[in-house]
Amino acid sequence: MKITTSYFYFCFWRYPFLFLFAGLVLLGSVYAQERPVPTTATPTPSAAVDPAIETGLKTAVGLFNASNFDGALESLKKLYKEHPTLAPPKIILAQWFAQANLGEAVRASLEQATVETPNDPEAYILLGEILLRQHYPTAAELLFNTATTKLESYSVNNERKKNMQNSLYRNQIALAEQRNRWEEVVKLVEKAIAFSGETAMLDRQKAVALFQLQKDAETFALLQKADRFNQDGKTDDGLPAEAAMSQLYTLREDKENAKKYLAQALQKYPKSREIIVLSIQARLNEDKLEEASQLAEQLLKDNPDWLPAKKLRATIALYLDEFLIAEKLFQELILAVPSDEQAKNGLALAQCEQNDKEKLTRALQYAQENVQSNKQNADYWATLGWVLYKADQLQQSAQALKQAAGTGQVNAATAYYLARLAMKTGKSEESKKLLDAAIRSPSPFAKRRDAVKLLEELKK
Repeated sequence: MKITTSYFYFCFWRYPFLFLFAGLVLLGSVYAQERPVPTTATPTPSAAVDPAIETGLKTAVGLFNASNFDGALESLKKLYKEHPTLAPPKIILAQWFAQANLGEAVRASLEQATVETPNDPEAYILLGEILLRQHYPTAAELLFNTATTKLESYSVNNERKKNMQNSLYRNQIALAEQRNRWEEVVKLVEKAIAFSGETAMLDRQKAVALFQLQKDAETFALLQKADRFNQDGKTDDGLPAEAAMSQLYTLREDKENAKKYLAQALQKYPKSREIIVLSIQARLNEDKLEEASQLAEQLLKDNPDWLPAKKLRATIALYLDEFLIAEKLFQELILAVPSDEQAKNGLALAQCEQNDKEKLTRALQYAQENVQSNKQNADYWATLGWVLYKADQLQQSAQALKQAAGTGQVNAATAYYLARLAMKTGKSEESKKLLDAAIRSPSPFAKRRDAVKLLEELKK
């Protein structure tokens, strides 16, 4: 990946934390979507950029893009000596390594920055963020504490200091969330708001903490306040208040309130893709497949070029044994994205059910390709096992399903496939146990209705 000078203006004058590492998942684990990493941000260069800095950056960029990392570093050191308001050389180099996807070099460069410029807070913040994302909160907290102390005495560049403080708050909030310190989350968010102003994200983070503290009414009020940052009803920065409350209640396993708030959200934002997807998922969880299908069909009609809508409709078609519809949609998905392994997996499942030898052969090819490219994926092994079962290759089917179950966490679909195989080989009692386990799983799966019917037959 080539580095551009416009990227560096962003690094030096707007601060690079959100570039280096993805932002927090809005509302912690509440939303099933993550905010994208703004790696393509190219703001207009500040008029205050010194021509000498611009020239120095271009020289260093050229050396870096030529893989002359030592030369780039020396150029940055010279530039930093002349312009100490910039980030230290090793930190800049770490940013470039991150842009070039050289992960090991990123951390090594940051570690060296703490030695070469020990009083600069940035390396400590970034190293702490790395450790936090790797789920080492104790080590991350120690680094954040060190950064806090060093930031208090930092006075070289006020704008950079402000941005580092914002990033430190962001990471400290994430740490408190990870450790379920909800009162601390509230206090940190309030500090961040006082320091840099209120945002929808900060309001939502505080709302989640309040919900965890059983302050439901305050949570909803704050989520509604966050919505006012998006008066047009768009959900780019997070789900609307009603939908967010539904998800929070879902996590609390309060099905009644979750359903109530989701219905309110759908009524208020009938065209919101995110809310429609949540509504479809809720109906799948309740085995209301026909209702889910209607919603998915309308979603695809309103958003014909949105691939997630097509994949969702195709998946529901599998649930309803609409194999021709599923086949057509999964084929279209593969044409759009040939590397889409999930679409290939779905296509294999759709084709193997149609009593067509040619389609069964193609289904086996897709299933084998997926397993070969991702041998750790239990779902792909399960699909291969089921396709082999449909091809009456029972021994090979048993081997594939054994691989799928090898993790020790057998999902409902795999349990159903194993039950059918056990029944085929005369092990009816084992089949009953597997079917019962599949049905008791709270997760929706394509063969749930078949599993219920088969278990009833075996119990007669």
